[in-house]
Amino acid sequence: MQPGTAPPTLPRETMARRILALLRARLSSAQQGAAIPVAALLMQATVAGVLCGLVADLLPPYAFGLFALAVSAALVALPLLGELGYLLRADEAGDWVEALPARPFELKAARTLHLLIALAVLSLGSLLPAALLPGAPLGLAARLALPALGLLQALVLASGLLALQAALGGRAQGLLPAIQTLLFAGLVVGGVMGLRLVGDLLAVEGPGELSPLAFGCLPPAWFAAPLAPGLSAHAWLAPLATVAAALLLLAVPPPRVAAARRGGTLLGRLLAPARALARRLWLARDERASFELVFEALPREREFVLRSYPLLGIPIAFLAVGARGESGPQGEGLLALLLFTPPTYLPVLLSQVPGTLSHRARWLLDLAPLSPSAIHAGTVKALAVRFLLPLYALLFVLCASLGGIATAVRLALPAALLALAVLRFTYPAFAVDPPLSVAPDRIRTRRNMFELMIGLAILTTLAAVLALKLVVSVPVALLVSAALLFVKPRPDELEPGSS
Repeated sequence: MQPGTAPPTLPRETMARRILALLRARLSSAQQGAAIPVAALLMQATVAGVLCGLVADLLPPYAFGLFALAVSAALVALPLLGELGYLLRADEAGDWVEALPARPFELKAARTLHLLIALAVLSLGSLLPAALLPGAPLGLAARLALPALGLLQALVLASGLLALQAALGGRAQGLLPAIQTLLFAGLVVGGVMGLRLVGDLLAVEGPGELSPLAFGCLPPAWFAAPLAPGLSAHAWLAPLATVAAALLLLAVPPPRVAAARRGGTLLGRLLAPARALARRLWLARDERASFELVFEALPREREFVLRSYPLLGIPIAFLAVGARGESGPQGEGLLALLLFTPPTYLPVLLSQVPGTLSHRARWLLDLAPLSPSAIHAGTVKALAVRFLLPLYALLFVLCASLGGIATAVRLALPAALLALAVLRFTYPAFAVDPPLSVAPDRIRTRRNMFELMIGLAILTTLAAVLALKLVVSVPVALLVSAALLFVKPRPDELEPGSS
């Protein structure tokens, strides 16, 4: 081809082959790293099946579809904000991908097909159990339509999240974990308390019986409209939203992955006094390097934040919502339970500590003149100051507002120090590799995370009961807290290979 001449037009089947090749490459890459996990799909199917099964024989078809689609929307939005968020962002290897001999349309088409496949799997995982329930008030056509309606709803959700990230730009990196935390906590709390609202849906036969505000704010109400008897005048909103979502996915460019910026976060600045105090009074000389590394770098790891932060928001949501209106022994018992159970989620946080996108810099830790026990001890103390301290500070404030200062001191202070003891003894189960030293998909652990969480759930529940019965005054709480300060593993238990 002579210089300056236009490249020949590619046949359509060649373009299709290129799109399929790019799609296969994306799917193959996802299988190595951020593939759709089977365990998460089983969890979604279980949650959706249980919740929909509880209301299947109570609700009319439209109300049941609205309920099932609302559950599906929450279950689909969670992974789109977390593990599957890369589908809504530009690839980290975007410069390399754009240099391939492929048209921009082909790259966008492969990315869109990949997103549609993920949305289809997620939607089926959450709506197939609802559609197959024997007691569901749906005919055959409605049972077949429900998963398809869920896919269209997921497409609208994905386009909305894409537009949100594109509008926020770099600020999305800080806001998305907060949104995911609120969504996850709302899903858990809604699963426990939301069934109280089922009575309001018993007489809802169609979208016209909802208030205009409720219908306009609830996408599940739009997509459940075809399930209502007769042809509803509201049924036009779902196809209109779907067309708009498809155009948005094709028109809005994916937001670029934000590079790490200088300066700290707001929480890091608020914790500066505690950090300085720990550095002066708590840290040994050889623990400072790993303490500073974990304190500064771990909160900047996107995968760590998206996978860990939302789970730590669950006890706060339960405390704020579940304790409202409770008083006397019942309210105090609920406070004790909610203050002592956050360590149950520590294995999720600890399992992500070794992961980093900058794992090729591991040599800085491997060549450091520090013992592994010193590195791990500094890591534990950084986690205590960076994560446990703000969590329990917020829980203390909430507990004091609900039960008084004396109750907060009597329950929150021992609960915080018990969480520190659990952190100290649990961390060795995950300290196979140094902190921030391996790729996120290469993380190893010595213990099964879910078995450990079950054991911690039993332990912390017993601790809450004992604290409620035995820690009956502030002096007793101070004595128990002083004892918990000295509960820690031996230094040799932090060495690699110990269990």
